[in-house]
Amino acid sequence: MSNVTVLKHPVVDNCLRYLRDKDADIVQFRRSLKHLGLFLAMEATADLPTRQYQVETPLNITADVAEAADDTVLLIPILRAGLGFVESFLEVIPRAKVAHIGMARDHETLEAKVYLSTLPKNVDVYQRVYVMDPMLATGNSCVKTLDILVEGGIKPESIVVACAFAAPEGINQVHSRYPQVKIIAATVDKKLNEVGYIIPGCGDAGDRLYLL
Repeated sequence: MSNVTVLKHPVVDNCLRYLRDKDADIVQFRRSLKHLGLFLAMEATADLPTRQYQVETPLNITADVAEAADDTVLLIPILRAGLGFVESFLEVIPRAKVAHIGMARDHETLEAKVYLSTLPKNVDVYQRVYVMDPMLATGNSCVKTLDILVEGGIKPESIVVACAFAAPEGINQVHSRYPQVKIIAATVDKKLNEVGYIIPGCGDAGDRLYLL
Protein backbone atom coordinates (compact mmCIF):
# COMPACT_ATOMS: atom_id res chain seq x y z
CA MET A 1 0.00 0.00 0.00
CA SER A 2 1.44 3.36 -1.01
CA ASN A 3 1.84 6.15 1.53
CA VAL A 4 1.52 3.68 4.42
CA THR A 5 4.39 2.93 6.82
CA VAL A 6 4.17 -0.10 9.12
CA LEU A 7 6.53 -0.14 12.10
CA LYS A 8 8.98 -3.03 12.32
CA HIS A 9 10.63 -3.40 15.73
CA PRO A 10 10.72 -6.10 18.43
CA VAL A 11 9.60 -3.65 21.12
CA VAL A 12 6.62 -2.67 18.98
CA ASP A 13 5.76 -6.38 18.86
CA ASN A 14 5.91 -6.46 22.67
CA CYS A 15 3.48 -3.55 22.87
CA LEU A 16 1.06 -5.17 20.43
CA ARG A 17 1.20 -8.41 22.42
CA TYR A 18 -0.23 -6.67 25.51
CA LEU A 19 -2.66 -4.50 23.58
CA ARG A 20 -4.19 -7.57 21.93
CA ASP A 21 -4.40 -9.65 25.10
CA LYS A 22 -7.91 -9.55 26.58
CA ASP A 23 -6.41 -10.39 29.98
CA ALA A 24 -4.10 -7.36 30.02
CA ASP A 25 -5.27 -5.00 32.75
CA ILE A 26 -5.74 -1.24 32.37
CA VAL A 27 -2.21 -0.50 33.61
CA GLN A 28 -0.61 -2.84 31.06
CA PHE A 29 -2.82 -1.50 28.29
CA ARG A 30 -2.07 2.15 29.04
CA ARG A 31 1.65 1.52 29.43
CA SER A 32 1.86 -0.45 26.19
CA LEU A 33 -0.05 2.18 24.24
CA LYS A 34 2.18 4.93 25.63
CA HIS A 35 5.35 3.01 24.69
CA LEU A 36 3.97 2.30 21.23
CA GLY A 37 3.15 6.00 20.84
CA LEU A 38 6.83 6.83 21.28
CA PHE A 39 7.75 4.65 18.30
CA LEU A 40 4.95 6.18 16.22
CA ALA A 41 6.11 9.67 17.18
CA MET A 42 9.72 8.93 16.22
CA GLU A 43 8.65 7.64 12.81
CA ALA A 44 6.16 10.47 12.25
CA THR A 45 8.77 13.15 12.99
CA ALA A 46 11.57 11.62 10.92
CA ASP A 47 11.20 14.30 8.23
CA LEU A 48 10.36 17.20 10.55
CA PRO A 49 12.05 20.45 9.42
CA THR A 50 15.07 21.56 11.44
CA ARG A 51 16.76 24.85 12.26
CA GLN A 52 20.53 25.25 12.25
CA TYR A 53 22.46 26.76 15.17
CA GLN A 54 25.96 27.05 16.56
CA VAL A 55 26.78 26.25 20.19
CA GLU A 56 29.96 26.27 22.22
CA THR A 57 30.89 22.92 23.76
CA PRO A 58 32.53 22.48 27.20
CA LEU A 59 35.84 22.22 25.31
CA ASN A 60 35.35 25.81 24.05
CA ILE A 61 34.85 24.57 20.51
CA THR A 62 32.05 25.83 18.27
CA ALA A 63 29.81 23.09 16.89
CA ASP A 64 27.12 23.24 14.22
CA VAL A 65 23.88 21.74 15.56
CA ALA A 66 20.31 21.25 14.38
CA GLU A 67 17.06 21.60 16.30
CA ALA A 68 13.70 20.10 15.34
CA ALA A 69 11.13 22.76 14.51
CA ASP A 70 8.58 21.15 16.82
CA ASP A 71 6.91 24.49 17.53
CA THR A 72 5.48 24.24 14.00
CA VAL A 73 3.63 20.99 14.82
CA LEU A 74 -0.06 20.56 15.66
CA LEU A 75 -1.27 17.37 17.34
CA ILE A 76 -4.87 16.29 16.74
CA PRO A 77 -6.01 13.44 19.01
CA ILE A 78 -9.40 12.05 18.01
CA LEU A 79 -11.34 11.73 21.27
CA ARG A 80 -11.43 9.59 23.28
CA ALA A 81 -8.81 7.04 22.42
CA GLY A 82 -6.45 9.43 20.62
CA LEU A 83 -5.62 10.98 24.00
CA GLY A 84 -3.61 7.83 24.70
CA PHE A 85 -0.90 9.05 22.29
CA VAL A 86 -0.65 12.71 23.31
CA GLU A 87 1.84 12.27 26.16
CA SER A 88 4.07 10.07 23.98
CA PHE A 89 4.20 12.61 21.16
CA LEU A 90 4.87 15.49 23.57
CA GLU A 91 7.81 13.52 24.98
CA VAL A 92 9.35 13.64 21.50
CA ILE A 93 8.15 17.09 20.37
CA PRO A 94 7.46 19.02 23.59
CA ARG A 95 6.71 22.39 21.96
CA ALA A 96 3.92 21.02 19.74
CA LYS A 97 0.44 22.47 20.17
CA VAL A 98 -2.62 20.27 20.74
CA ALA A 99 -6.14 20.65 19.33
CA HIS A 100 -8.94 18.16 19.92
CA ILE A 101 -11.51 16.59 17.61
CA GLY A 102 -14.34 14.71 19.32
CA MET A 103 -16.14 11.95 17.42
CA ALA A 104 -19.08 9.81 18.50
CA ARG A 105 -19.74 6.61 16.59
CA ASP A 106 -23.25 5.51 15.70
CA HIS A 107 -23.05 1.78 16.41
CA GLU A 108 -25.89 1.00 13.98
CA THR A 109 -24.77 2.97 10.92
CA LEU A 110 -21.04 3.12 11.89
CA GLU A 111 -21.11 6.80 10.91
CA ALA A 112 -19.05 9.31 12.87
CA LYS A 113 -20.59 12.45 14.33
CA VAL A 114 -18.53 15.46 15.39
CA TYR A 115 -19.23 16.81 18.87
CA LEU A 116 -16.07 18.90 19.42
CA SER A 117 -13.46 20.77 17.40
CA THR A 118 -10.83 23.08 18.89
CA LEU A 119 -8.95 23.58 15.62
CA PRO A 120 -7.20 26.98 15.79
CA LYS A 121 -7.71 29.63 13.15
CA ASN A 122 -4.01 30.31 12.52
CA VAL A 123 -3.33 26.92 10.92
CA ASP A 124 -0.87 28.42 8.42
CA VAL A 125 1.85 28.42 11.12
CA TYR A 126 1.89 24.61 11.31
CA GLN A 127 4.17 22.71 8.94
CA ARG A 128 3.11 19.25 10.19
CA VAL A 129 -0.18 18.02 11.60
CA TYR A 130 -0.38 14.63 13.30
CA VAL A 131 -3.81 13.01 13.63
CA MET A 132 -3.73 10.39 16.39
CA ASP A 133 -6.14 7.51 16.96
CA PRO A 134 -5.17 3.99 18.09
CA MET A 135 -7.70 2.42 15.70
CA LEU A 136 -8.09 3.14 11.99
CA ALA A 137 -11.07 0.85 11.41
CA THR A 138 -13.80 1.96 8.99
CA GLY A 139 -11.97 5.24 8.49
CA ASN A 140 -15.17 7.24 9.02
CA SER A 141 -13.91 9.18 12.05
CA CYS A 142 -10.54 9.76 10.45
CA VAL A 143 -11.98 11.02 7.16
CA LYS A 144 -14.41 13.34 8.95
CA THR A 145 -11.48 14.69 10.98
CA LEU A 146 -9.47 15.22 7.81
CA ASP A 147 -12.44 17.04 6.28
CA ILE A 148 -12.44 19.43 9.26
CA LEU A 149 -8.70 20.02 8.94
CA VAL A 150 -8.72 20.60 5.19
CA GLU A 151 -11.79 22.85 5.38
CA GLY A 152 -9.92 24.77 8.10
CA GLY A 153 -7.04 25.46 5.74
CA ILE A 154 -4.57 22.62 6.41
CA LYS A 155 -3.00 21.03 3.33
CA PRO A 156 -3.47 17.23 3.08
CA GLU A 157 0.20 16.69 2.24
CA SER A 158 1.21 18.12 5.64
CA ILE A 159 -0.97 15.62 7.56
CA VAL A 160 0.18 12.30 9.04
CA VAL A 161 -2.26 9.81 10.59
CA ALA A 162 -0.69 7.78 13.42
CA CYS A 163 -2.46 4.64 14.65
CA ALA A 164 -1.69 1.40 16.44
CA PHE A 165 -4.04 -0.86 14.46
CA ALA A 166 -5.22 -0.23 10.91
CA ALA A 167 -7.64 -2.18 8.74
CA PRO A 168 -7.38 -2.23 4.93
CA GLU A 169 -10.90 -0.80 4.74
CA GLY A 170 -9.89 2.24 6.79
CA ILE A 171 -6.70 2.82 4.83
CA ASN A 172 -8.59 2.62 1.55
CA GLN A 173 -11.27 5.02 2.79
CA VAL A 174 -8.68 7.62 3.84
CA HIS A 175 -6.67 7.37 0.64
CA SER A 176 -9.69 7.33 -1.64
CA ARG A 177 -10.40 10.86 -0.42
CA TYR A 178 -6.96 12.10 0.65
CA PRO A 179 -4.21 10.13 -1.12
CA GLN A 180 -1.61 12.71 -0.02
CA VAL A 181 -2.08 11.89 3.67
CA LYS A 182 0.60 9.59 5.09
CA ILE A 183 -0.50 6.77 7.42
CA ILE A 184 1.83 5.28 10.03
CA ALA A 185 0.63 2.13 11.80
CA ALA A 186 2.11 -0.41 14.18
CA THR A 187 0.26 -3.14 12.30
CA VAL A 188 -2.23 -3.60 9.48
CA ASP A 189 -4.73 -6.26 10.50
CA LYS A 190 -6.84 -8.54 8.32
CA LYS A 191 -10.26 -6.93 8.09
CA LEU A 192 -13.29 -5.51 9.90
CA ASN A 193 -16.04 -7.62 11.41
CA GLU A 194 -19.76 -7.02 10.79
CA VAL A 195 -19.94 -4.26 13.44
CA GLY A 196 -16.84 -2.40 12.28
CA TYR A 197 -14.22 -3.69 14.74
CA ILE A 198 -10.71 -4.53 13.56
CA ILE A 199 -9.95 -8.27 13.40
CA PRO A 200 -7.96 -9.47 15.32
CA GLY A 201 -7.40 -5.97 16.73
CA CYS A 202 -7.61 -5.19 20.44
CA GLY A 203 -11.30 -4.52 21.04
CA ASP A 204 -12.45 -0.98 21.88
CA ALA A 205 -9.27 0.97 22.65
CA GLY A 206 -11.18 3.84 24.27
CA ASP A 207 -13.00 1.53 26.66
CA ARG A 208 -9.82 -0.33 27.56
CA LEU A 209 -8.00 2.94 28.22
CA TYR A 210 -10.64 4.66 30.30
CA LEU A 211 -13.64 2.52 31.29
CA LEU A 212 -12.66 -1.07 32.10
